[in-house]
Amino acid sequence: MKEKVLYVKLPENAQYRRVKVTEDGMIGIVYSEECTCQAKKETMKVEISKPKVLVKKETMKVEIPKPKVLVGGSEVYQKDDVPYWYCKIKNGRDEFMHLYMEDLTEEDLLYDSKTERIREFSTNKQKKFRADVLKALANKPKEGYCWIPVFEPSADGKEGLQFVKGKKPLVGLSCLEWDKKLRQYSPANESGKSSKTTYFLLLLRWLKDDIATLEQLAEHSEEIGHYADSKNAKYDFERTGERKFGGLYGFVGNTYKIVKNSDSDSGYSELGAYYFNTGGGLPLASVNHINYPDNANYGSVGWLELKK
Repeated sequence: MKEKVLYVKLPENAQYRRVKVTEDGMIGIVYSEECTCQAKKETMKVEISKPKVLVKKETMKVEIPKPKVLVGGSEVYQKDDVPYWYCKIKNGRDEFMHLYMEDLTEEDLLYDSKTERIREFSTNKQKKFRADVLKALANKPKEGYCWIPVFEPSADGKEGLQFVKGKKPLVGLSCLEWDKKLRQYSPANESGKSSKTTYFLLLLRWLKDDIATLEQLAEHSEEIGHYADSKNAKYDFERTGERKFGGLYGFVGNTYKIVKNSDSDSGYSELGAYYFNTGGGLPLASVNHINYPDNANYGSVGWLELKK
């Protein structure tokens, strides 16, 4: 078969981004174009079977429904870097991000939104990630959302928790101690320990919204968090609020996150990793079962969620 090439000239001042292939045989050239306000994303679609070139402009935008205010909060708001909603409670001290899960489906996992082709899961880690996400989708909470802390927990000096910048993460507690502290944090917002289901739905949210790649989540996470092989690694716990990804600080690496997990004999697991590990050794999607829930965990923090 003789190969042929179709050349397409991009508009003046356009910058090539990537190629996009649709199921109906269209090849799109994604490029950015400078204007007086900001760079706009556009897609040029070329129908190969016809000599005519078709051009279609698209604005790629993730829209998350605006949630209700948390009990004790004054408003919900958005930030520039992610399409998610936020709310502060405890007199504006502690900040939470709204995790919307209602629209997440198997297609978000199995199909690449950029190429519109079936996503390949070629390694054991990627296949394990696929299995964990599919199970999370099968157990998606009926509420379709929850609120998760922007910062890792730290001690408030009154035997309680706070979620603020510039503090050492609170480590050295057992799963049972975390259960008590997380329940007591905000009963009005139904606070409690989060689950493996919520964790993997967050990872799928980032995958769907093109915030993280499959490789960053399941294979090598050192680029997006705090690991021994990350840029500017501290080789110790970073203070809360130092390293941000996906709208959250300190979520990737730095500390394990303790969650509820029905697959574990004890009912608890540590997810992710802490600063001592490498991003390829224990990437963000790593799951380690906890055998003794009454033992202290010195590299871990309990992961909180609010349901109101």
